[in-house]
Amino acid sequence: MKKLLKDPLLHFLLIGALLFLVFQFIKSPTGIEENRIVITRGDIEALQANFIRTWQRQPTEDELSSLVEDKVRDEMAYREAVAMGLDQDDSVIRRRLRMKMELLVEDIAGLSPPTDEELAAFLEEQKDSFRQEPQVSFKQVFLNIDKRGAGVDEDARNMLAQLTAAGPGADPESFGDPNMLPKEYPLYHSSDVERLFGESFARDLLQVEPGKWTGPVRSSYGLHLVYVGERIEGRDPELAEVRKEVEREWTAKRRRELKEETYKKLRQRYMVTIEDIPAATPGK
Repeated sequence: MKKLLKDPLLHFLLIGALLFLVFQFIKSPTGIEENRIVITRGDIEALQANFIRTWQRQPTEDELSSLVEDKVRDEMAYREAVAMGLDQDDSVIRRRLRMKMELLVEDIAGLSPPTDEELAAFLEEQKDSFRQEPQVSFKQVFLNIDKRGAGVDEDARNMLAQLTAAGPGADPESFGDPNMLPKEYPLYHSSDVERLFGESFARDLLQVEPGKWTGPVRSSYGLHLVYVGERIEGRDPELAEVRKEVEREWTAKRRRELKEETYKKLRQRYMVTIEDIPAATPGK
């Protein structure tokens, strides 16, 4: 027993237990208040609303009690984790907190909707982004260069004469060589035509006079005889036509600017020291 009483480990345990008891007895009312967890009626209503949104029904009494208990456990775990310093030097938590702060800043940016004057000025500034593309409807007859060889140009002239004689009602299925491309196209934006046939074909097609057969026009596939039925020129739209799109882009720009402005102001409150960055080691 005497040997046990002299054991340093026993002394350490006894001192720790004594300190724990002393802390419990002298703990201030403030400390007790800090350990109080209050689940308000608003918290419970939020839990109910989230359950209904997820499951499309009201929670049962047991389910609601379980949700409340889980919130209590969540709060206890959070407080104990912070008290133990588990939030320190954690890159995931840092990123999450930064994200929440930036979302708060972005929400503030959306509190004041833009005026018509601001949207009109933004549309003028970014008019190339909102410019409406040219559109064109057309028919095409394909001529396979590999199949027709050196005679493709003469074949194109002869076929163009036949199509011209047949006029707008000419059936493109009765002419040319087979391929996987459709013969007729309703109004297509120029970018869609470019994606299907290539840049040079789309550019040349916009120069074709509507109402008559023309060609040959070269694409990434070969040669085509084309008939343009309708062409709508590109133009700068009025604000009323693209208001939703302009407002969405204006708001996104405003959020970026406000976030950048917030960080600049925060930077003034901190003294930032950046140590020399070590030179990269060759081969690594």
